[in-house]
Formats: sequence, C-alpha cells, structure tokens
Amino acid sequence: MNLALYREFRPKNFDEVVGQDYIVKTLKNQIKTGRLTHAYLFCGPRGTGKTSTAKIFAKAVNCTHSTDGNPCGMCAECVALSEPNTDIFEIDAASNNRVEEIRDLREKVSYPPLIGKYKVYIIDEVHMLTDSAFNALLKTLEEPPKHVIFILATTEIHKLPATILSRCMRFDFKLLPLNTLVEHLKNVFDKKGITYDEKSLNLIARAGEGSVRDMLSIADSVASYCDYKIDYTMTENVIGLSNRDSIKDILLSILSKDIRRVFESVKNALGMGKNIQVLCKEMADFIKNLIMVKAGVGDYSILDIMPGEYAQYAEISSNFNMEELKNAFSKFAEIELELKYSINPENLFESACLQLINMNGASSGPAIKSVETTPKVETVVSKLPEKKEQSSEIDKIWGNVLLKVKERNMFALSNALTTVNKVEKSGNTFFIHTNDLGSFEMIDNKERISVILEMIKLFDDSIVEVKVEYDSKNASTTDVKDSLKDIFKSKIKFKE
Repeated sequence: MNLALYREFRPKNFDEVVGQDYIVKTLKNQIKTGRLTHAYLFCGPRGTGKTSTAKIFAKAVNCTHSTDGNPCGMCAECVALSEPNTDIFEIDAASNNRVEEIRDLREKVSYPPLIGKYKVYIIDEVHMLTDSAFNALLKTLEEPPKHVIFILATTEIHKLPATILSRCMRFDFKLLPLNTLVEHLKNVFDKKGITYDEKSLNLIARAGEGSVRDMLSIADSVASYCDYKIDYTMTENVIGLSNRDSIKDILLSILSKDIRRVFESVKNALGMGKNIQVLCKEMADFIKNLIMVKAGVGDYSILDIMPGEYAQYAEISSNFNMEELKNAFSKFAEIELELKYSINPENLFESACLQLINMNGASSGPAIKSVETTPKVETVVSKLPEKKEQSSEIDKIWGNVLLKVKERNMFALSNALTTVNKVEKSGNTFFIHTNDLGSFEMIDNKERISVILEMIKLFDDSIVEVKVEYDSKNASTTDVKDSLKDIFKSKIKFKE
C-alpha cells in the first residue's frame, strides 16, 4: 500500500522537524546534558509536529549512541523502539479518557523499562481527559518514578487544569509561515520525483494554513489528480481557492464604485466553481496582506506571501487608502461565519460589497451607474440597512469624547451631550451646537466645559477653547417658564 505523503515524510529525527527551531534546540540540549525533566507539555495547532517530536524525543532519551541529541536509529535500543514495544506508550486521551484507564496507567508506571533507560508515556489530546482522570493523573505526574517521562500533547491548552500546567515544562508549537511551507513542499516533491511550478507550490502551501500535515494531505490529492505532473490550473481546480485576479477585480470594482462590475466580478469568481465561503476567506486574507504591505511590514514570517509577490501587493495597495482596506477587511472577516449559516450566502457576500461602496472610506472613482441602466442593482442598494458613518475627522474626535464621558460615569453630562446635533472647529475653538434648551444649560457650565476641553485635547491638542451654542430657531423644546405663562396667564408669577 502506498503511504500518504504526511506519513512517508514524518520526521525521524530532530533535524527533520520543520519550523520549530527553539523547541528542537531546547530538547536536544537537554538530551546532550542529561538534564531531563519528568513531564513535558506540547501544545499548539494541529499538524505542527507535536506527536512526531514526542516520538523522536522518546527514542532519543533511550538511544545509547545519540549524535547531537538525535537518536542514531542504528543501536539496539533505537531498532527495538521502532517496533511495537512496552517502553513507549502512546495513549489517545480522546478515546481513553476515563478515570479507570488513568488508574491502570498509575499501576504500570512503577514497572521498570525493558529496553532502554526510560519509559515514556505520550498522552495525545490530553485535554479530553475527564476531571476525575486529571485528578488521578495529578499525583503521578508530580512525583513519577525516576525511569518515567510524561509527554502531554494538546491543541486546546485552555482546557487543561492549572494544577497540570504547573507541573510540566511547556513548549508552544507554532503554525509555519508560507515560505517555510513552500521550501518543505519543494523538498518533498523533489524526493518523490513530482514535477511542479512555483505558483502551484505557493497555492498548495497557502491552503495548508500553516500546518505541515494539512499541506501534505492537500499535496497528495493534487499530485494524484495531476498524475504527478502538477499544473497550476489543475491545482486550483482541486483546492478550490479563488484566483487572485478575481479577488483583485472585486476589490477594484468596490474602489471605483462600479456596482455593475461588482456583480459581474463576483459572478465570474463563483462561475469558476469557487465556494462562496472560500472566496470570502481569500478576500479577507488578501486584504490583510495588502494592509500589512501598506503599513510597511517586510517580515515574510508574518506576511502570507512569497518574496517575489511583494511588489505586486505594493502596487495593488497603492490604489487604496488604509481606511478603505481596514473597512474591507473588517467586513469580510465579519461575514465569514455568517455565510456558513446563510440561506443565500451569495446575496450576503454581494451585500457586503455594496455596503463597502457606501462606506465613507470608499475612494472617489467612476460614478455609480445611473438607475436607468441598472434598475435591479438600485433596488438591492435601497434595501441595505443604513449605517451612521462619521462624516469627518472632527466627528470622530467627538465620538471619542462621548466615550470618555461615559467611561467617567458622568451620566447627566453624557445624556446632555447625546442631544448635540452639530460640532465644528474654527481655528483653536471647538463649537458644540444643540437645539435642546435643557441640555444647553447642563453643558454650558464652567466645570463641565473644562472637562470637555480636557477630553478633546486628548485627540486634538490644538484646541484651546470650547463654546456651546443654543440653536433657538430649531429648538426641540420650549422654555418651561414661557409654556407655564401661556397656560396660566396671570395666575402664576415667577421669581426672577
């Protein structure tokens, strides 16, 4: 039977572990110096090498001829431990999570190893243990026999009790950057004699999302489909990722405010057989890279792009300002989960694109097509929920001031400020306009004005004065005194 690529290329020594350099170096140093601890915790996302590293470590601590901390693979201990044995126990906590099984483990740890120096217990998915099982494991984990080493592996570190965490030496396995995955995949294909092109490598590695195992599983499918002569178009058909040109076209149609082009570019992307959720995820990832490039990030361990693609991303990002990109990223990230449960995900995606056109951050471009030429599109737009957008920088400052007032629990002032219908700046003076008399009298107070000025200066230190204006012509309320006088005429007198 032909082995899957992720099994065939599972690392056999520390030097073959990909992208976890600090973990490998630490473990090798411990083996070389003999300063081993009794319990290790390997945590991190799936497919990053936790179990493989644990198996290598279990062999290395028992190897009698280790080289630079690596198991030699040739000594009697290495050969014996490569076969089913009684010294290395691999326990799947997902299916062996009961307290009875942990009690059985506690009884067996007292027996000495038969082959090497140490018995090693690798407990995978340890977070699946029950509370009773954790309690049963606790005492053994704290004071195990000298010949026993525990390695706990988990993808959900937050589910482990603090009592377990405090008794282990913790190692966090990270997802791998794109360029590291591409290099590893290239080595695998070269060893297997599989032909490929650089674009296909990039596409497969990106689909792996930082996981070596996921990437190799996808590569296996692609290689079989392409008859081991990997082609970019065929790779895209297998993976189902959206073509970068399609994503670029959708973004530029939003930028130019061309509604017709938005619908056409989305239809073209979906017409290529792309899943709408995959398209949305690719849009968010693409825009995130544009934001990082525009912000000047040049570290390819952070960027999800290849070095040769940097100039292309820089060119595309130059068409947008940062606010537009942030709006677009937030919107597509927001609807990614909603698409999964939507009855009509295509409409939801297109609606998001149209909302981005209407956002204040949208750049000036060709005007929106007239209603006569695109009546159906105009109908869709009219159904979009209205969103209150800050119209200028001064409005953003005012919004932050309102938040600060709430944070200080100044409820009376906060309620009064919500009636403000206009704010403006003239020179070094900040003007506040309200058409509510009661609110005007509440705000127009020396102490409260001082507080408002203090908060405004946090966001614009050029302001030196705050003035409150009462718009009596458009007053929303009338003077209480005048109202009472009209009602009771001379029957009521006010003390002036």
